[in-house]
Amino acid sequence: MTDKTPDIIEDIQHRFYNLLIGLEMAQEAAGVEDEKKVKFEQTEQSNARRQLLRVEKIAMRDKDLNERSEASYIESIRQKVHDELIVRLEEQLTDTDHLYDKVLGIHEQLPEVLDILSVRAASTSRIEAVIMNIPWLQADLLKMVNMPKYRKTDKRGKVMNIDNLRVALNFLGVENLKMVVPSLALRRWIPQITDPYPEIKTRLWEQAIGSSMSCKRIAEVSEVNASHAFTLGMLHEVGTIVVTKLYFRLFDQVLQDALTEAHEEKLKDEHAALTKITPDGDFLQKILRKYSLSVSYKIIKKMELKRVFITPAMEEFTTKVPLKDMSPIGKVLAQGDAYNKYRMLKQYKLIQMDEAKEYLRQFKYPNGALATLKATDLRRLSLSFDEE
Repeated sequence: MTDKTPDIIEDIQHRFYNLLIGLEMAQEAAGVEDEKKVKFEQTEQSNARRQLLRVEKIAMRDKDLNERSEASYIESIRQKVHDELIVRLEEQLTDTDHLYDKVLGIHEQLPEVLDILSVRAASTSRIEAVIMNIPWLQADLLKMVNMPKYRKTDKRGKVMNIDNLRVALNFLGVENLKMVVPSLALRRWIPQITDPYPEIKTRLWEQAIGSSMSCKRIAEVSEVNASHAFTLGMLHEVGTIVVTKLYFRLFDQVLQDALTEAHEEKLKDEHAALTKITPDGDFLQKILRKYSLSVSYKIIKKMELKRVFITPAMEEFTTKVPLKDMSPIGKVLAQGDAYNKYRMLKQYKLIQMDEAKEYLRQFKYPNGALATLKATDLRRLSLSFDEE
């Protein structure tokens, strides 16, 4: 994002994507548990080994060599699976319509809702007319306004159940809907099954909500359209969702095809090795970093938003335009994305204070932005309601 990208930015990106996949993976990559492992090696294991008889040592050595040989073979088979997976992944990533319609399932009128909300004189009736055509959005909005924290009561204190879309929209109001609609959409796209890395869905949401809130706050300080900045912050990692979904889907397909082929050709060793292969976090992290941003740009471009002016900024972010050459909203995205990554790493004790200062310094925040961000809850929408 700067003219000369410092190592600290690369390091933080690596840490963040490890965290996205799983906390344990991020801790291991950061060396958080290394000290404990070394101490264990130096005490119990090493003392036990010194006491082993010579014959037992030889037996252990042979067993170790056999295990290494098996592990090496399994690794070679895993590499074949990943090679085929990459071929299929890259083929699917060229078909933006497929990613948009099938992998994410974006309703054709969702961009229209976002555009209408961006109009200064947006009316509830006009918004309702479009949302009525998007069943899942109508259902999610009604479900949201009936949640305990938003539930209304009448004069006698009786809980009022809202089952009318117009009433729900009026209750939320246009300003809140500018945050609620993109948030509900993004949440709907997040993959739900990512075993053996179940934390991914949680981290994807933390990244989306944290980035969008950060972008909104920075935009307010920078006098950039805060609604557009929020939407851009919410959608800028949509490519990460696409690549994650495709990885788990294609992994299952490639593995099943390989198992079938090995069985038919009576390749017993290969079949046995394939049964021991599971999705690989390191490989997933690499493909996320390689493909996600360009996919995000293609998806946002495909939305053809006419009043939410975020596509050029996403292109700047994707192509790593230097910060000084970015548009105002492009800078806001770079700054908001970076700040939320810092906050997430800090939350899980994966960044030191001196590293944080050096990292954030690269993004040249406007005066007052960091103080505002420090006081902002990045884990939930800052919805505001008129007091009655």
